[in-house]
Amino acid sequence: MKFTSIIKERRRVLEIRMKYQPLEELKENIKRVKLRTDFNKSLNKEEDVSIICEYKPASPSLGDISQLMIGDVVPQFEKGGASAVSVLTEESYFKSNIDNLKLACRISKLPLLRKDFILDPYQIYEARAYGASAVLLMTDIYPDLRQGIELCNYLDMNALVECKTQKEIEIAIKAGAEIIGINNRDFNDFAINLERTEKLANIVPSNITLVSESGVKNMADVELLSSFGADAILVGTSVMSSGNIQEKVRELVSAGENARVERLTNQVKVST
Repeated sequence: MKFTSIIKERRRVLEIRMKYQPLEELKENIKRVKLRTDFNKSLNKEEDVSIICEYKPASPSLGDISQLMIGDVVPQFEKGGASAVSVLTEESYFKSNIDNLKLACRISKLPLLRKDFILDPYQIYEARAYGASAVLLMTDIYPDLRQGIELCNYLDMNALVECKTQKEIEIAIKAGAEIIGINNRDFNDFAINLERTEKLANIVPSNITLVSESGVKNMADVELLSSFGADAILVGTSVMSSGNIQEKVRELVSAGENARVERLTNQVKVST
């Protein structure tokens, strides 16, 4: 499956959505939707590396991952200690939808990230109307990144700006990103390389929240990415495919707590 095919399909579905629910209707709905906890603040905790758990029923690389509904998994994310929830809303390849975001908003107090291929300001308004606290913006596909970030800020949301290269990080910083995500997945062959976070983390200024995305399977991965400088880690497949989601999340959260303590200890040793 080529990345260009996914984007083409997303544009097709987006055109249908825009006809089905006009922008003015979304703006009216926003007035009735209560804001969740600040997404960025929820990730910045001195005592640990935060875990963002993702509702991900399927993916282009793996096919079906889980038959569980969002109402089944979000409470387990919360009980396991997740700091935020990412909700995939793409229908064709990830087998989720925007209504799952609305349901997650009803059943959880955690801040919600809309994870999708955001191509148009309409989708940012849509995310806010359906209860998101943040939206993922991909540096290489959103047409005007600065405008997208400013729109998120105007709607009292955060933008998680996803980058895969040094050039993209530089573009994100220039556009005003406050949260940068480094995706460890290569979209050409869907291969995972956690060392991408190591390679790019030092380019991200310390005042910007750094999120490492994709490929985390266990506690060792959390500890490794933390050692590279990640403030938060987004985990999807490994929690969705777990036989005990709550316990899996708890393990990853525990690893995040231990990793941050170790990192702070090392910083003290270096400074003295």
